[in-house]
Amino acid sequence: MRKSLVMLGLVVGTAGAGSAYSQTAGVVQFVAGDVKLVRPDGAERMARKGVPVSVGDTLATANGALAQLKMGDGAIVVVQPESRLTVAEFHYAGREDGMEKVRYRLERGGFRAVTGAIGRTHKNSYMIETPIAHMGVRGTDHESYYFPATGPVGGEDAKPGAYNKVNTGITFIRTGAGEVEIQPNQVGYVASAGEVPQILPTVPGFFNRSIAPRARPATRPVPAVAKLDHVEQPVDNGVRLVRTRGPRVTPGSGNGPLAGWTLASGGASFGGSGNGVALEDNGALKTNEVTNAPFGVNWFTWEGGVATVDGQATSGTTHVIDSSMKTSASELTALTNQGVIGSYSYVSGPAPTNGTGMSGTINSLDVTANFGTQMITSYALDATVDTTNWTASGSGSISAFTGRTGILLSGSCAGCTGAPSSPASGTAHGTIVGSQADGMITTFGMSSGGGQSLSGAAYLEKK
Repeated sequence: MRKSLVMLGLVVGTAGAGSAYSQTAGVVQFVAGDVKLVRPDGAERMARKGVPVSVGDTLATANGALAQLKMGDGAIVVVQPESRLTVAEFHYAGREDGMEKVRYRLERGGFRAVTGAIGRTHKNSYMIETPIAHMGVRGTDHESYYFPATGPVGGEDAKPGAYNKVNTGITFIRTGAGEVEIQPNQVGYVASAGEVPQILPTVPGFFNRSIAPRARPATRPVPAVAKLDHVEQPVDNGVRLVRTRGPRVTPGSGNGPLAGWTLASGGASFGGSGNGVALEDNGALKTNEVTNAPFGVNWFTWEGGVATVDGQATSGTTHVIDSSMKTSASELTALTNQGVIGSYSYVSGPAPTNGTGMSGTINSLDVTANFGTQMITSYALDATVDTTNWTASGSGSISAFTGRTGILLSGSCAGCTGAPSSPASGTAHGTIVGSQADGMITTFGMSSGGGQSLSGAAYLEKK
């Protein structure tokens, strides 16, 4: 990481009037919830799939709403809930000719983007403006937030100011007082235009709740993600997760055991995952029981939809997994100080199930934990149940993954009702086991836009 002071006055540019505003910059791929497209003259209309977005247009998302854009240079942009993002400038002639340029104006809230051709060239060609700072990138997957002094913020772990997190690539935050370069798994932050930006020691929890871009095959129509019907779900002391609508369950104590389950509501099924949530078997049949696996790992399933989770009746199978040899806080601290990176792969566990209790297989489950940065940098799941194939990925802080909230998963379900490949989302929880973080246990719950679900538990070992 490097910091360099630059004496630079901030000039918040505006897109030109007249014909400049008529230039198409991208198209809305899908929306969920209340999303408005605001023209430069203030006229509003509801954002819908397939609607073009022109230079000067602002995407405004309500509480619990989001929108994904496909830009003309191939970039994917996901506007997060309670946000306002303006495409202030866009130029791309279909090739990288040195004249390409994009400038976003982030008035509040946040967005996550995987840059296209413009972001791969010169960092001066890609700019994000906030009222207090500029941000630039070079070939990256990044997340930017701005919280004004008044109005919605990202929870108790968010302070007013501008934030930028790098997933891959490099970004920077610049004010009139200075600049900081941001590397992968780092977060840059500045509170005001008169301060020098800094690198935060930890990743704020609201980044774990952001929605990642979802890839779509170019030859297929984009299914409307509105069927997922996302909502803001309060879970712990005001901290919120955006996840699929369904029966609400408290997140548990964070002290285990881990559980994965499915609940039914309104004719649909919803997958869930928790750490220390209240569980009752109510006489359910216990199957797939394994005790004294390596590192004190044990698991079982309750069949028949008789068990309850937080007092609510399940709709299929409930998976429970725990360990008597969890990695202690002091052992984790030692790993953090050493900057250890652990790569874990699926070894065994109960078969994953859908909302009716039908079992399947975990084709692969790989998790990478960077103890130096205290991040789960990759959680990748591939599972098959009956005629459906589920793929999901996610990332987030280790504290969220091993605590109450878990990390957010997003992906798709091939063969689920409603589309050839239905969008899906959910959560995953985990616990590190062994004195040297030798293994990991995890549970996951997924819900598809077609009203189907997946849940499971797994034991992984370090590669």
